[in-house]
Amino acid sequence: MLAETRWKPSFFNIHVDRNGTRLFFNSVNSHIFELSGGQRESFDQALREVEEQGHCADPRMQYCLKTLGFIVPESENEYERERRRFQSTARSTESLRITIAPTLACNLHCSYCFQHELRHLPMLSPELERGVVDFVDRKLESSKILVMRWFGGEPLLALPQITRMTEELQRFCASRGIVYYAEMLTNGALLTPERIEKLNELSVRLMHLPLDGAPALYAERRGISLEQALAFHERLLDNVPHLLKILKTLVIRINVDQHNPRGGEDVVRMFKSRGYVDRRIDFRLGFLNTLPGILDCVPHDCLSMSAISSVQTEFHQFLAAEGYSVYGGPELLEYPCGVPLAHCFTIDPYGRIGKCVPCIGTEESVFAQIYPDDIDRTLREMEAADLPYADYDPYSSPACEGCKLLPQCLGACPRNHTPNGVFQCGLRDGLADRLAFFSTH
Repeated sequence: MLAETRWKPSFFNIHVDRNGTRLFFNSVNSHIFELSGGQRESFDQALREVEEQGHCADPRMQYCLKTLGFIVPESENEYERERRRFQSTARSTESLRITIAPTLACNLHCSYCFQHELRHLPMLSPELERGVVDFVDRKLESSKILVMRWFGGEPLLALPQITRMTEELQRFCASRGIVYYAEMLTNGALLTPERIEKLNELSVRLMHLPLDGAPALYAERRGISLEQALAFHERLLDNVPHLLKILKTLVIRINVDQHNPRGGEDVVRMFKSRGYVDRRIDFRLGFLNTLPGILDCVPHDCLSMSAISSVQTEFHQFLAAEGYSVYGGPELLEYPCGVPLAHCFTIDPYGRIGKCVPCIGTEESVFAQIYPDDIDRTLREMEAADLPYADYDPYSSPACEGCKLLPQCLGACPRNHTPNGVFQCGLRDGLADRLAFFSTH
């Protein structure tokens, strides 16, 4: 006769009280319940029974708790299971992810850009173009998916280089049955219907486009006149239907600080005035900050962590009221960013190979070099190098070890876990309001 399974409450259960109710949340499966009165008491009682006795007196309640992931077998070590899941993802070579900045030059001069003080900004040379293509070709040997992310500077300044490299990579992938997918982060100023159609041919399916709220603030932050800013916003709005024809997702990032905490609403109203309400538009706030090691020299009055959570909640409520899809809710993460992934690299216009996107154009995180006439040498150099952040493990980081929210953030930026990093948790402030919102949306 098989022994009856004994159960225990999930390690990753979290409850927070809010306005007389209790929110129950599991950070692995992202299930959320907001309960009050008798329902709350019944849920609490069932979890206590499982903790004390290994089972619940009401078999129906036990079945619900098991199905929803709020209880697990007593023998299961969930923390180690999630650590192994992260480590398996980090080691995987199924997807090759390459972020390339074919130039660091830009047609704008944004006050908060981490590259805006850089000088001597070349384009990727024809020799390095060939070297990049050969490098990607060699690294694809064990992959099923190639994700190219075009970065900068402003990548559209290097559209001819992007076109030549993409056409070669598309041919490689088609001949091997490898899925090819591209993303682009652009300021949008150089977009035209013709260029958008070219991006379609280049398989760009996701675009990140940063804005600042009202055109007057955009002009101030980008170093252009108000007339130019107004004209840009009109052109951008004219281009949205063309973008939505080719993209799976258009991410509109609105950069905010103390001077424009409601800047996201200004941008949403612009889109709404043209009737652009589409699930493919993902409005997100970008919070300017000056944490050491991230944006040390950015001249902005940044929001505190508590203010960020408040502004975020208000923006989510505004989006929902305006009829837009709200993204960024609780979800199990596969990885915090590309840095800890063994098969994820950055390449700058000098052919330097690194790991961290915000560091592109600097020496930080660089560990190898593209040698156009000797890719074997490049691969040997990579093999011999100590990859930056290769040992990153949020489940053993002193800042996060034992945290019940880890599956939702995986420690966020790995740079903040280095000896010189400054870690601030971005999930705990405003957690109750965030969970309450997404429990009904």
